[in-house]
Amino acid sequence: MVFKNTKIKLSKGLAFYSEKESIQFAKEAREGWQLKKISPFGFYIFKKAKPEDSTWVIDFYSGKKIDVCDYVELYQDSGWSLVENYRNRYFVFKSTGNHIFNYTDRQTYKERLKNETVWMLLQSLWLFFPSLIIYLFLFHFNNFSMSLWVKVMVSGVLFVGMIFPIMMAVLLLYFKVMYRKRPELYNNPKAIDRSQNFGRDMVISMVIGAIFGFISSMLFFN
Repeated sequence: MVFKNTKIKLSKGLAFYSEKESIQFAKEAREGWQLKKISPFGFYIFKKAKPEDSTWVIDFYSGKKIDVCDYVELYQDSGWSLVENYRNRYFVFKSTGNHIFNYTDRQTYKERLKNETVWMLLQSLWLFFPSLIIYLFLFHFNNFSMSLWVKVMVSGVLFVGMIFPIMMAVLLLYFKVMYRKRPELYNNPKAIDRSQNFGRDMVISMVIGAIFGFISSMLFFN
């Protein structure tokens, strides 16, 4: 979607498709669109600029916030410039000259993927605990008068929140198994991009969501 000098595109996902998205950023730059902002609502915002040939990388930072500056300097010393960061965890860098990938071996990149997985699982718990507390408060510790449909909708939303960590774990396991060769291609993002099938992954993700939704409804009505 383009509005004058601004282009908005839907994100495929910084976590699951960092290589694919970094290649897309490079393509946009060649066409005269520079990334300016990553929206928390899942959108990329680009601004019109002079076309350029550049290489982009999206990295996950698992260290302490106090050490972010040192982390960014490490990339800058390797020839990269910081473009944007999301929640001080996902950092987008680009290089218009000679560049050296900061991951120089399979093991360090595998460790990066592991840290990202752990972080995502922990983040999913932020939805679990509030949903559990609200559910217990509404339906166990108090006897609120609700119509059947309101009860169904509220319970459905809360159940989704409570099973979200399990859904996330299943999705992460799927991506780990499906793209198990990803660590081997740590310095070849184009090969990772070619191996990924976004359409298929979305269909399987929706199937997983539907299965968990069905399980939630069965638990509720039983």
